[in-house]
Amino acid sequence: MKFPSTRAAAVPVLLLSALAILTSCKKETPAAAVHPPVPVTIGTVIQKDMPNRKEWIGNLQGTVTALVKPNVAGNIIQRYYTEGSVVKQGEPLFQIDPAPFQATLDKAKADLATAQATETKIQQDFVRAQNLLAGKVISVQEFQNQQQNYQASVAQVAAAQASVQSAQVNLDFTKVVSPIDGLSGLANYEVGTYVSPSSTQPLTTIVAIDPIKVVFQVGQDDYLSLITGSINDPSNATEQRKENESVGMQMILSDGTVYPQKGTFRAVNNQISTQTGSITVEGNFPNPGMLLKPGLFARVNATVGVINNALVVPLDAVITIQNLHQLAVVGADNKVSIRNINVGLMTRNEAVILSGISAGEKIVVQGTQKVTDGCTVVPLLTGSKTPVASAGTGENGATKKLPATSPTPSN
Repeated sequence: MKFPSTRAAAVPVLLLSALAILTSCKKETPAAAVHPPVPVTIGTVIQKDMPNRKEWIGNLQGTVTALVKPNVAGNIIQRYYTEGSVVKQGEPLFQIDPAPFQATLDKAKADLATAQATETKIQQDFVRAQNLLAGKVISVQEFQNQQQNYQASVAQVAAAQASVQSAQVNLDFTKVVSPIDGLSGLANYEVGTYVSPSSTQPLTTIVAIDPIKVVFQVGQDDYLSLITGSINDPSNATEQRKENESVGMQMILSDGTVYPQKGTFRAVNNQISTQTGSITVEGNFPNPGMLLKPGLFARVNATVGVINNALVVPLDAVITIQNLHQLAVVGADNKVSIRNINVGLMTRNEAVILSGISAGEKIVVQGTQKVTDGCTVVPLLTGSKTPVASAGTGENGATKKLPATSPTPSN
């Protein structure tokens, strides 16, 4: 029997093995993944005049704070007002024991009466001396002595009258009255306590809080933004001030409540602090019912000029990675291009773009965390998860222009 050679028999086996390996490799190669379009909400970059509004932290103070101190010393015998109540100017607050001051006034009046009686007698002597001098009965020296006595008596009467007035003033000071209209504070001294002008604490405090004053610090950069237009053209100062006053100031309380009353600028300090680089600014807010109290902290929003023809996008559209800002720009084919931008003014809802984008371009507003460079997106109706039907702007749907001033729904 004749057997085939070993080499010839091995050839078919090798071919079969190679074929099996190729088949197995072909089955293990995965098909290329196809990413479906990402549903997002799309907005449009708009161009408009943007009020340059800034926000600062301030605290509320009374427009006038009066420390009520005693002008005379004595024991408090009565308190007239109710602590924490509204008082009017001239309304009595405390009564200091008036007895010693009444006695001083009575003595001063008695001294005045004595001085006036003495003046009357000396005046009569002076008139008689004039007649005697005319008849050459007395010498000129004797007449001059009478004249001097009369002038001295007139001065003594004037001094006595001043003493009476001083005693009357001190007696009046025993009744401590409110120097202003405002809200009264707690009494620092009880009835029976001895007080004097040198007492360490005031009797109480009265604050005028309608309107109420908010005090905050404005950095020098913000201050320069406020006056830039006036520096370039001093004639714009009055117009700029009127514009800022018309926009007004907005106050947000510490719990997030937006105060409904509009405020106005009250005053600006005359110098910038070299230590903090800021200037003190005060504003007034109406305070009906005197509900707001001094000492409260609040955020203050105010305009410091207008950015003309600014490129504005919704703040939700801005992608922030460390110090880098980006926008997901949507092309005509609904493909996304991640673009670096420079951001200027930012408010609670909007951002001003300084460079990197053009007006009218479409951007991803909601869903930025789901898009990547080069991916395809499909626009959604605002506030829904349903893609927009095609309307001639692309195969995957139509875009919807979102007003930059209106909040967009969160994902």
